[in-house]
Amino acid sequence: MTDVPLPLDQYRSLVALDDQRSIAPDPEWPTTLRTVARAIGVAPTPNESPTDLLRRARNRLAEIDPYELPSAVVDDIERVNVAAASTVATIGALDLPTVAAASGPGIDHPLADRVSLVVADITHLDVDAIVNAANTHLLGCRLPGHPCIDNAIHSGAGPRLRDDCATIMEAQGALEPDGAAKITRAHALPSRYVVHTVGPQLVPGAEPTEAERQALASCYRSCLDVAAEVEAIRTMAFCGISTGVFSFPADQAAAIALATITEWTNAEPTRFDRILIDCFSERDAEHYWTAFGV
Repeated sequence: MTDVPLPLDQYRSLVALDDQRSIAPDPEWPTTLRTVARAIGVAPTPNESPTDLLRRARNRLAEIDPYELPSAVVDDIERVNVAAASTVATIGALDLPTVAAASGPGIDHPLADRVSLVVADITHLDVDAIVNAANTHLLGCRLPGHPCIDNAIHSGAGPRLRDDCATIMEAQGALEPDGAAKITRAHALPSRYVVHTVGPQLVPGAEPTEAERQALASCYRSCLDVAAEVEAIRTMAFCGISTGVFSFPADQAAAIALATITEWTNAEPTRFDRILIDCFSERDAEHYWTAFGV
């Protein structure tokens, strides 16, 4: 068993982190999808739409353990995912206004020129790295159709994301602790990398303890630290870590996020070109605007 958490230099080559792959979209993806569905035990129904079949196929993939699928099937899944994603417009990191530009003159916050807020599906962001709110097994959500970000990211990336995470966890030999972070390639997603972090899990309605607040801050620091070790990463997008099913109060989480990112970027002001904060809803975005003092 290795020391926990496993540092990047001990798994970087294991997951071929620096070997970015170009995945071409399958122009006949609805037909290929039907073949893939049968291969994973999902029977297409007559006149079923590609969107509905893709949803059912992804539900099945959530249940499949790492390394179980032949590489040819995984290749087809990735090409289908890229083709399906191409039907939805992506959002580029530098195409978004900064908080300073969006709020107008008068804002006084050190992150105002470094950060953009966006309400969007994080799997549609064209950034160098996105942050995934993972669980301690780091293998993705195994509940078919579960509406969590972990499930969405693994569904869009394809099975090799789970395979990479399994490789890391096998090398680590222990569950991922709260506040740590690991990085993998993003495979079929528009982003190039995924940073996985485990936030504190609260009882719904509970007030965070100081230890839980520190654990959430550690998530943001760890994500920035590991992303900074990959030279190609110049833009990254955070989700609202722990604010979904892990029940951390969104207003407090926003304040912790901004404080931690501010501290980190003050020490390394030129490391990233833009940091995005991706919000699930406009209501969540309001918590960040409040934290920015707008």
